[in-house]
Amino acid sequence: MLELQKEIAELKAIITENESELNRIALINADNAPILHNLLDQLHTLEIDSSQKRVLMGMCLRLIETEATANRLNIRLSEIEALFIFRLEKKHPNLNNRELRICLLIKHDYDNQEIARTSEISSRGMESIRYKIHKKLGIGKNDSIKIYLTNHFIG
Repeated sequence: MLELQKEIAELKAIITENESELNRIALINADNAPILHNLLDQLHTLEIDSSQKRVLMGMCLRLIETEATANRLNIRLSEIEALFIFRLEKKHPNLNNRELRICLLIKHDYDNQEIARTSEISSRGMESIRYKIHKKLGIGKNDSIKIYLTNHFIG
């Protein structure tokens, strides 16, 4: 049992490290939407195998969708974070953009003060938002939002 817990901790550390690297890459590649749209247009005109074209166009569309989600939430997102937001939004469509952004920050281990500061809201306002998120996620008041998000929305 102890070995399993150690392995889980090591895997979580690797995931955190990979997410940090993806965040760094996402920041480097900011504002690529015009380039991606141009690339998509050029892919339409290429005369290549249709299955390869479909794969390339799918990748391009996912990157465009990630960019659009990042702009909507006013935050830089890696593809994994965009997938997390997409899954969370699909399961809980009643969450607004600010709540989605706060859920992402909670998942990344930001505490209430850090979230309040980065979101430009008061500590009391943050408590109110967390209360609303609890209700919208349908979890008990004593249940952890972080644990819920981590266990139910891998990525």
